[in-house]
Amino acid sequence: MCQVEGEDLIRALKRFKSLAKQDLLASERTNDPFFWRTHAEARRKEYTRLIELVEDSGVEKACVYALKTYKRIRLNNRTERNPEQEGARQALELFFEIIGSTPGRLGKWLQERNVELEGPEVFFAQEAQLVQEQV
Repeated sequence: MCQVEGEDLIRALKRFKSLAKQDLLASERTNDPFFWRTHAEARRKEYTRLIELVEDSGVEKACVYALKTYKRIRLNNRTERNPEQEGARQALELFFEIIGSTPGRLGKWLQERNVELEGPEVFFAQEAQLVQEQV
């Protein structure tokens, strides 16, 4: 399922982390510095967690963490803008892109490997249907 080796994944995550740092520095020049600073900090934090997970526990554990965290963020989605959640969500979505998957496909793959995932699957029902049609 994961189309990227651990070392390549770490390299890509470090690159995205450095882009988040650049965004952090540039946030002061935006019309909403607090929002964009918090957004960039949240992205850096997620990239750091993912890098540590890949280094310490492997790609699969990082995938499980990313999917569980993404589901939690989607559950907590509020109508008001939350820069921390939006930044974390964006970092996780880029992680899914790096590994060549989507949350729905990743969840299906992890279930096939009998990896326990907690939380409702309802958020990915539509995406899971698309995956079934493609298979």
